Amino acid sequence: MKRRQSEGHSWSLFSSTALALIGSISVILVFALSAVTWVVMVPMAKRSADDLAALIILSAQTWVELPHNVQPLLAAELKSQHGITIKEITTLTRQHNAHLPYVRFLHDAVVQRFHQCPAGTVDPKTGECIYIGALPHDAGYWLELPIADDVLKFEFTRERVGYKIPFTLGIILVSGILLTLIVGLWLTRRLTRPVSQLAEQVSRGLPDAPLPLTGPKETRVLIDAVNRRTAEVKQLLESRTILLAGISHDLRTPLTRLSLSLALAQDSIEPELHDQMQDDIGRMNRLIAEVLLIARGVNQASTERIALSPWLEQLAENACQRGVELELILPRHEREANIAPMALQRILDNLIDNAHRYGAPPVVLRLVEQPDALVLCVEDQGEGLTESEIEQLMAPFARKDAARGGDAGYGLGLSLASALAESQHWRLELYASGRHPERAPAHRPTGLVACLILPNVVAERNGVIHV
Repeated sequence: MKRRQSEGHSWSLFSSTALALIGSISVILVFALSAVTWVVMVPMAKRSADDLAALIILSAQTWVELPHNVQPLLAAELKSQHGITIKEITTLTRQHNAHLPYVRFLHDAVVQRFHQCPAGTVDPKTGECIYIGALPHDAGYWLELPIADDVLKFEFTRERVGYKIPFTLGIILVSGILLTLIVGLWLTRRLTRPVSQLAEQVSRGLPDAPLPLTGPKETRVLIDAVNRRTAEVKQLLESRTILLAGISHDLRTPLTRLSLSLALAQDSIEPELHDQMQDDIGRMNRLIAEVLLIARGVNQASTERIALSPWLEQLAENACQRGVELELILPRHEREANIAPMALQRILDNLIDNAHRYGAPPVVLRLVEQPDALVLCVEDQGEGLTESEIEQLMAPFARKDAARGGDAGYGLGLSLASALAESQHWRLELYASGRHPERAPAHRPTGLVACLILPNVVAERNGVIHV
């Protein structure tokens, strides 16, 4: 097993697909709305403004030609039929305070239709004599028009404005984006859900039963391929287990006969040679057992809620009875965790024995607390290993005899410990000399640091979460 490198931020299939789909549809929507605005809405708004401008100019021209006693009838007609109020004022306001596009279109249309400004009414800045603005309290808009000897003021409500381009465009844009989000998320979910379920099930290991064929055609083809490969892998594992079981049986039978023969011939063999032969037979039996355990695979064991400190103290005491010079470093407060004790004991015993065998005393078993996990580190004071050597030693049957003493094992200990850890969803990390998961340990080890990371195992005690 290679050490895990720090990974950057990665997007899930659902997130990346949804982002790409919603982003592309949103861009298309913006371009479509822009095209509709400039090709359809703006010309229609200008045409409507031109119609209103023609009505205002015609009303102004009619107003100045009518007798004073008839002008109120024209004002009442404009009010009732067109929602426009007309009245005479003494002077021009000479200011503009309306920025709605349609209102500006109306002003420009009136200016275009009104060809003659009376003397003294032209604004020197704009060269125009027609002024437009908004009524107080957003009641509407006004337009002042000097004609003949009169100054007419037209007032109309906001509802009289034919096209509210920003408001209309905003409503369409917001509605389109919301609809795009809903459709995009639904479509993305429908496309990616089968693949996400497939990835989740495969990440937990080989599925026990064939996965259901759901989703689009391409997804069904992928799921069917995974099912077929899973069946082939299971068949391969079963064949390998049967083969190794048969080999182990065939090997253990002559080993048993050798051990029995050696016991019967004990008096005729030198004691040193007898002990050496018995040790060789025992080593061969242990090798066969370890190979079988890896070949058969390791299953996830059931978890129990235990108090870590007493459990680790008992583990350290057992290690000391085996002749290991072990120092145990625990936090001040008690920790309870939901773990598989047998799997954890086997992993830690393996790491402690490796540190005792290949490193230098004292061996340290340290409990390190992290925000989202508990970390159990086994440290020694030997020469340590480099990053490349660590990656090499994590492979089965890999050994580095010269670097850490002359006692060579079979190269299965770390592989077995890693397999046991992965079966419990834990991680086994090895750190080269000078590195440690704890930023500033009290006594930084000089040798190898092997850490077992247990995420999300902290239990709740008396209503309090112990981190």
